[in-house]
This record gives sequence, structure tokens and C-alpha cells, in this order.
Amino acid sequence: MIIKENWFYDLSNNLDIEIIIDEWIIAAIYDSWNISRKIFLKQNSFLQFFSFLTHEKNHKIEFFQKEDNSKLEVRCLLFSKDEFALKTKIYSKIESSFSKSDVKIFSIIWEKGFIDLDWVIEIAPSIEKVSWHLVEENLFLWNTWKMKWIPTLLVRSDDVEASHACRIEKISEKNLFYLKSRGIEEKTAYYLLLEANIKSLFSCLSMIDNSFYELLLKETISKITWNLE
Repeated sequence: MIIKENWFYDLSNNLDIEIIIDEWIIAAIYDSWNISRKIFLKQNSFLQFFSFLTHEKNHKIEFFQKEDNSKLEVRCLLFSKDEFALKTKIYSKIESSFSKSDVKIFSIIWEKGFIDLDWVIEIAPSIEKVSWHLVEENLFLWNTWKMKWIPTLLVRSDDVEASHACRIEKISEKNLFYLKSRGIEEKTAYYLLLEANIKSLFSCLSMIDNSFYELLLKETISKITWNLE
């Protein structure tokens, strides 16, 4: 599939393995990763990629920035509960100068959930002015959980700005207390705090396709707060 128009694309039911973002195209994609994907960004293209993963199976996606001045933004929400393992592998290769990649992954893990995230970034030699950043945030909603995160940076160029960061936390007791002190029930307070995190992650999507954003927000909140009822 070659994307040749500036638009928002829902690829949840699309079975094409290779997706190409054509030159000078500004595109947004939502993908539930029902199949493995390879996504190629051409010269001066800009891709905003969103996903929400909950299924117990191996998920794999590869991004290739092969031509100059491409820009990639990735926002992924991962959710695991009840001893099922969500295994995700993301590979990103930058082979072009003046290219940027900004990735944020937010994981929510209920009791006995397990998320296995393997991210590999490879930056080719002899390219310049490359920027790559990864932020991984993990929110645990119980005392028993597992998380495996393996970030790998293969940087073969000197003119690179690259970083990765990881944060692990539970729902803030301070924030819960603040909401409950104003008459909000505990389960509703949990709901509001989770909703705020998810809204923050997908906020850019609301400006691209607000109706899809509202449906996605409703779906994610419904699944993640299933045992608050």
C-alpha cells in the first residue's frame, strides 16, 4: 500500500504487510497490529502512528526512514491483565540525514499482567543531523505484575541526538487522596487518572480525527477499567 494523500488511515483491517508513505505526504495511521508491518517513509514525509494493543500474541512492526528529512512520531498504548503476555517488538532504522523520530509508549498493567517490549533502533553511518527519542512509561495497578523492556540503540553516526528514558510507577496516592477529598469515589478517581494519561498520549489524534479519537478513548477506557465496576 502506498499512501499518496494527506489523510488519516485506520489500518486495523488492512492486510498489506508493507506501507509506504510517499514523498511530501503528511499522514496519520492507527493500527491494531493484527499482522506484522513494515512502514517506509520517503523524502520529506511525516507520519504520526498510533496504536492500542491488548491481544495475547506477538506484535511486530518495523519503521524505515530511508530518505532525507523524514519525520516519525509514534504513540502506543499497551495493556495487559490476568496473566496474559503481551509481546511487542519494534524495529526502527534511520538511513537518511535530517530525519527525526519521537516515540512514546505507555504501558498499563493490571494484576498478574506481563508486557514484554523489545525495541531496537539502528542509525546508519555517514548521515547527519538525526534526532531520535524514546520515552517508556509504565503504570502498575496492582502489586503483582511483570515487565520486560529491552531498548537497544545501534548508533553508527557521530552527528546524532538520541535518548531513551523509562519511568515505572503506580497510581499516585497523593492524586487519589486529592480527588477523594473532594467527594469523588475511589473507583471514579482511578478512572479519571487513567483517562487523563490516555488522553495525554493520544491528544494529537484528537486534532486529526476527533470522532475516531472519541471512539478510541471510549474503547480503551472501557477495557482498562473493566474491574473497577
